[in-house]
Amino acid sequence: MIKIENLVKVFRTEEIETAALNGVDLQVKKGEFVAIMGPSGCGKSTLLSIIGLLDNPTKGSYLFDGIEVAGLREKNRTKLRKGHIGFVFQSFNLIDELNVYDNVELPLFYLKMKVSERRKKVEEVVQRMNIGHRMKHFPQQLSGGQQQRVAIARAVVANPSLILADEPTGNLDSKNGMEVMNLLSELNEEGTTIIMATHSERDAAYAQRTINLLDGEVIMEKTNS
Repeated sequence: MIKIENLVKVFRTEEIETAALNGVDLQVKKGEFVAIMGPSGCGKSTLLSIIGLLDNPTKGSYLFDGIEVAGLREKNRTKLRKGHIGFVFQSFNLIDELNVYDNVELPLFYLKMKVSERRKKVEEVVQRMNIGHRMKHFPQQLSGGQQQRVAIARAVVANPSLILADEPTGNLDSKNGMEVMNLLSELNEEGTTIIMATHSERDAAYAQRTINLLDGEVIMEKTNS
């Protein structure tokens, strides 16, 4: 599903060049759960941004389902991203002015789905995430765990083939963090590919493989038992 070769990302200012990624190779099969670990500044979030088509590499090859995406026009990149990729962030990234229903519905609205279809999908996913009783509430009226459940519901409502999770339990206590990881694990067992950046060894243990980054390079890869 994902094939990356010699991926380089350089950030430039007027006087300084910083290599966030330096020759990364990575393959992820359909249905895998892969954790990416490493210290702050190692390139985890940059790699997820490129995989999620939010940013372009400076050089290197990136195939998504056999499509070389680095050279795609922005319109085509956006269409591919919205149709196939869901995002879960540490900071939840919910829209404060929208209630739970509207936050979850947003990806379907952008896909120009019929109102009746949107309603059915939203109601199904919020019930699964155990937030159906909170559909009229706004993010500031929810606990951190509930907000992350809304974020996961929004990420999966359009049935993406890939979920990218960047420190999904970073703002949660242990109990809520474990519940979130169990939800991601269930989605993976149902066939969704998941790539997760994390500092947590506990969270990484849910994955089938762990990739360790340091200074923008892959330094170790292991299969989790």
